[in-house]
Amino acid sequence: MGNTATKFRKALINGDELLACQLYESNPQFKEALDPNATYGESYQHNTPLHYAARHAMMRILRSFLLNKDGNPNKRNVQNETSLHLLCMGPQIMTSEGALQPRISRPYEDEQRRTECLQIILTWTGAKLDHGEYESADINATDNKKNTCLHYAAASGMRTSVELLLQRGADLFVENENRETPCDCAEKQHHKDLALSLESQMVFSLAPEAEGIEAEYAALDRRELYEGLRPQDLRRLKDMLIVETADMLQAPLFTAEALLRAHGTVKHANTDTSMRHLSK
Repeated sequence: MGNTATKFRKALINGDELLACQLYESNPQFKEALDPNATYGESYQHNTPLHYAARHAMMRILRSFLLNKDGNPNKRNVQNETSLHLLCMGPQIMTSEGALQPRISRPYEDEQRRTECLQIILTWTGAKLDHGEYESADINATDNKKNTCLHYAAASGMRTSVELLLQRGADLFVENENRETPCDCAEKQHHKDLALSLESQMVFSLAPEAEGIEAEYAALDRRELYEGLRPQDLRRLKDMLIVETADMLQAPLFTAEALLRAHGTVKHANTDTSMRHLSK
């Protein structure tokens, strides 16, 4: 069984899914004893079998680890990377052990497999927690470089995976150690369409720094009529929002106003008024 374990580990590390599946399925005793959460030690950056199955998008083994062997995708290696981090890196991203050599001649198929593996991990439920809830994959976990799996998926240009992560509440605004958001990572790797999509979603999402503006609007809405809210006060706030949006996007004021109006944030703003405020 020891020889089988060695061969299986090498197959996982090398991304040889066919051999790994053959060894795993043809040795019942080895399969029963295998712990997918057990570290391979310091020499292997404390990666687990589950880390390697995710790294190479080995869907059959990954599913078996999670559904039949109590695999936990939140386990971390020495770089604080979870299985989600390695899955979303794609075959081209540098890792702590070096570059992954792309062995797949059709990148689209690799991305599709990674998306399917991501769906498996996102539906995983672990131990029962308080209030009747169950542990789920931590999609906002950060590694030693403060990257989330969304940072890596965006840098890899995996649009479908990015959309899945966002649907599950992945943080659009989190910054890594280089102060880069997932949008910045996509742009840095020349995935322009994906970067534009993420930027648009950031504009129309409630960023932490926008909470103050929202609170100010809410306070204005709650004022009694006798306080006499002046139209120019409301126009000033709208102008400020347009100017700040234009500055964030580095776009003309009329473009920022059109975006905000389309989103329903600004209904009757005047660009000429905004220009006057900006010139002051």
